[in-house]
Amino acid sequence: MGLAASQARFLAITSRKNSCEFQSMQLAQQKLSLSRELEDATTEYQQALNKTTLVWDADGSGAYTYDLNYDLLMYPSEVNDYVPWMVSRRDGKIALNSDMARAAKLAGIPEGGTNTPTEEMYEAFLTAMVACGGMSETSARSCRAIGWQSTVGVGGVLLDKTESYEMTITNMINYIDIAASKLETGTDKERELAEILTFTIPAYDSGKEVSKDNMLFKESLDSESAYITINGNRVSNENSDITFTLADLLNENVSIVFTNEKTKKGFFKRIASAVKNMLGAGTSVCGGKAGIEGLLGSGTLYPDDATEEDKLVIDMADQIIQGFMAILDVGEEETDVQAFNYAIQETLALLGDTRDLGSRNHSNDAFNDCVTASSDTNGWVSKGASKNKNYGSRAISLSSLAESFLTFYAQGKSGYTDDYYIRQDANKSSYVTDDYGYYYKIKNPNDNGWSTQQIYESEFYSALFNNLCQNGWYENIYIEDKEYLDNALKNGQLFITAINQDGYYYQDKYNAGAYIIEASDEDAITQAELAYTQKKNKINYKEEQIDLDMKNLDLEISSLTTEYDTVKNMLTKNVEKTFTMFQSG
Repeated sequence: MGLAASQARFLAITSRKNSCEFQSMQLAQQKLSLSRELEDATTEYQQALNKTTLVWDADGSGAYTYDLNYDLLMYPSEVNDYVPWMVSRRDGKIALNSDMARAAKLAGIPEGGTNTPTEEMYEAFLTAMVACGGMSETSARSCRAIGWQSTVGVGGVLLDKTESYEMTITNMINYIDIAASKLETGTDKERELAEILTFTIPAYDSGKEVSKDNMLFKESLDSESAYITINGNRVSNENSDITFTLADLLNENVSIVFTNEKTKKGFFKRIASAVKNMLGAGTSVCGGKAGIEGLLGSGTLYPDDATEEDKLVIDMADQIIQGFMAILDVGEEETDVQAFNYAIQETLALLGDTRDLGSRNHSNDAFNDCVTASSDTNGWVSKGASKNKNYGSRAISLSSLAESFLTFYAQGKSGYTDDYYIRQDANKSSYVTDDYGYYYKIKNPNDNGWSTQQIYESEFYSALFNNLCQNGWYENIYIEDKEYLDNALKNGQLFITAINQDGYYYQDKYNAGAYIIEASDEDAITQAELAYTQKKNKINYKEEQIDLDMKNLDLEISSLTTEYDTVKNMLTKNVEKTFTMFQSG
């Protein structure tokens, strides 16, 4: 290769090598930038993991939570238990969204509040709320009928929810408690109802023959014994009667347990089958055990092989049915009567269903195993004697029977849909008694013509109106934005004004009570995780491309370096040779 050609090749190699090294440096810089991007993305993701949102904890247990928002706090619903939780700023004025602010203005409620609210102003507020979309005309009509409760939310007592014809489970339990308390002090009619609602196991008389009316429910565990347990604790009738009410069955867990019991197999199934066949023929019962016996024509539901314990359980189940028949207003509608009969049929069928713990439970304590399992089972649970014990046990939860009856009834009234249903496993059942917003129609001689919901709504709007007048109000156009509401409550820009035990509303921080709590923002975490994954994958892909390009450049630089050295040596020798030639001449 000539000197000129070598020089040209040397320059070309040098230029290409410098270009490759520059590109390699740029790629290294890009890789460094990608590392910083990944670090920033990781930091953002970590911050998202710590992000919280405010939620409404319906019962303070953390089991039922709802996203906190303005509507949940300021409009009546089952979630807030028909109690307004007002959002307010530091000066106490209630924050109103555009609709409520317009209604307050139309009703003539001064923004600074007033010490002289009137019924006319309250009714104008209801009318304006309907016009502005804040409440239905039906709700406004019932609120007008009940009237303005001028002291609700400002120290006054609330209306009695047990004086209504329709109640939630909570108020129905209170109503049953009140009715059962008149066992000795009420009128003849009230005492008669109280007797139906009160279950009594007489004190044991050792001088009498053992029967369903003289059975020993012992406190200490012994063989061949009968027991009553309430929330897992044994109670005794050795010295006094054992009493509990239908309300206790709905509010506690009451079970009957028998030890060393020898019942013929299929006894209860025969009763359930007879009732099912009878009702399947279109027969109307609605009379519990007495009605069934009358229709069967046998005069008794006790077969010849029934033990005294069996008879007691049948009578307990019958008293549950009779209690609900005395409380619930079934009415004369055929569908409602059918629903009640369906509840009788299915509840008695539970008496024919047994869950055998058997080898699935290896504890030697058959008694306590049955007690524990009965609270999670609809029907009987049984366990045979173990090697270390001389008795087996069987148990049934009267509370489960009561809750199942109401569930079957609600299922029948709703057209036998699957909104509520009963399975042998209580954890796989959907009890109507767990729905605190379900309303039961009640035979209430003291009802004032209003349903519980109507009373609740009337109190809600009265409390809201009274506090708007007392504290004043202002329009907040951002209040319905959840992110704004969360941040404003967290940083102390806004507060919660809530009712206290004394009947007054007080302002405090959002977390002063048990209902509003901070929880991990699962939506934000999910979105951040998705964004992080996508960004990470994108960065990884770019890094792989850069690594590949850098590897190719490194190979090319290595090759160019070799060629560079070769040409350089060749060029050096050519120069030396040329100078030597001219010097010798």
